[in-house]
Amino acid sequence: MMRSSTGIPKALVGWVLQSARTIPSRTRWTGALVYSYSSGLFLRALVLLLLVNFRSFPLFWHFRVIRHLAWWNFRRLISPNQHKYIKATSPIGKNPFEVVIILNEWAGPDDCDFLGHLSNSAYAKILDEARMKLCIENLRPFMMAGGWMPLAGADYAYVAEIPILSRYQIRTRVAGFDNKWVYVHSEFITTPGGPKNAPPGTVTATTKCLSSSTLSHSTRPATQRLKVREDGTVLHCIAISRYCFKMGSLTVPPAVALGTCGFGTGAANWARSAGLQQAGKLRNFLRGGWRDHNLDLSDFEEARVAGMEWCNKLVDGISGATWRPSSQVADC
Repeated sequence: MMRSSTGIPKALVGWVLQSARTIPSRTRWTGALVYSYSSGLFLRALVLLLLVNFRSFPLFWHFRVIRHLAWWNFRRLISPNQHKYIKATSPIGKNPFEVVIILNEWAGPDDCDFLGHLSNSAYAKILDEARMKLCIENLRPFMMAGGWMPLAGADYAYVAEIPILSRYQIRTRVAGFDNKWVYVHSEFITTPGGPKNAPPGTVTATTKCLSSSTLSHSTRPATQRLKVREDGTVLHCIAISRYCFKMGSLTVPPAVALGTCGFGTGAANWARSAGLQQAGKLRNFLRGGWRDHNLDLSDFEEARVAGMEWCNKLVDGISGATWRPSSQVADC
């Protein structure tokens, strides 16, 4: 066997050199495999993350809020008789305090916090859509005449958490109104066994939720099981929103705006509103003509007064929370 000058067999030296040449290629092949696997895993994780949070993408909130108006207008435009369609979808002869608008939702990961339940900030975001749906369902004729409804305030009472991935409903209705403000009552509820549409007893159960005992945390210990109400739902949050009706910068009394849309005990309010619309005088009526010839919602006065008694408690409590300088707070 031939040996090198160092005394090491040349065959052994050749094998070592050949092995050294193959190490870089093997390392590159292994690195490429690891990189390819890591890239695929990262890509799948990224796609999953985007799918889970797609409802929080830019402009998606706008889509959720505007879609109800866009869908109604689309059906109106393709209707062979638009006037008949508007009449068929208006709340003619209905009690404004008994119309309940339902929005079905679920507590997605993008709306939940690190504790695994619906984040407090998500209630306000989701309620925007519920309130818009209420306006579209109840106030279309007023909006088509150029009216709009600015939000003046909202208050929330959190009763119980909504766990992540749970399905829940927002049930919204008019709670009361005075000469300027209309108060909208919303409930975040879950239904054991799955969400259902509002049963006939919903209004009665909702009215009971407006009592002060419902909002008192002292009446329900933290360890007590959630109580299923008479209509088969569990209450999680109550929200009271305050709106006013506007034609440009002019305030329209809620009774006038609601009557224009057809609310009332019969079709008299709608007949008058439709007559003004056909004569091209509805906008002038809403801009101040109602002072001479008002619309009638007197049959609902008892319900209106009862609703305002509770709403005023909330308004008085907020108004009584006056601001004090830090020096006065320190002296307390």
